[in-house]
Amino acid sequence: MAEYISPEFQETLTRALELSPAERMAMIAELAASFQAEFLVESPSADDQPFTPSEIAELMQVEPLPPADVIAQGLLGTWASKNIEDGAAWVNERKAKRRERRKWSG
Repeated sequence: MAEYISPEFQETLTRALELSPAERMAMIAELAASFQAEFLVESPSADDQPFTPSEIAELMQVEPLPPADVIAQGLLGTWASKNIEDGAAWVNERKAKRRERRKWSG
């Protein structure tokens, strides 16, 4: 990422993070299409086309699995199964790491 982030960009990013997941996915698709149109020289194949808003909406649909299928597919888990003893400490550690990664000099 650029060393300098304008206040306008930061404000836009902050507001974008307040959107719903579906709205953020739609924004990502629009930004990707814009980037593709502006910076890519060759035309992508049909398989490389960005998702349309309707395709994103379809992908965002959640179809819950019946409990028996969840168990059969081994989708159960706990903090302990991930070798995490304290969930709150793990979350706080992840936040601290993210803050450290996002620091910029300037």
